[in-house]
Amino acid sequence: MELSHHAQVRMQQRGFPRRVINWLSDYGQVDHQRGGSRLFYFNKRSRHAIKTDLGSRALKGYSKCLNAYMVCADNTVVSE
Repeated sequence: MELSHHAQVRMQQRGFPRRVINWLSDYGQVDHQRGGSRLFYFNKRSRHAIKTDLGSRALKGYSKCLNAYMVCADNTVVSE
């Protein structure tokens, strides 16, 4: 997925690495919004799936990132 300028700035401000975007797209819950955009976020099931697939050691230090969300429109991340 491409990142809008706004999403890049917000990721840098919040200290979220690019892999969080990948985790959101691979594991995140998706809610379809009005206007055709999609909201990705981690719910209990997706957090468990990440932990199962990657292991606890891989997630060490990423606890704040598991509260992340992203909004996508036309295959572009517009907000992080």
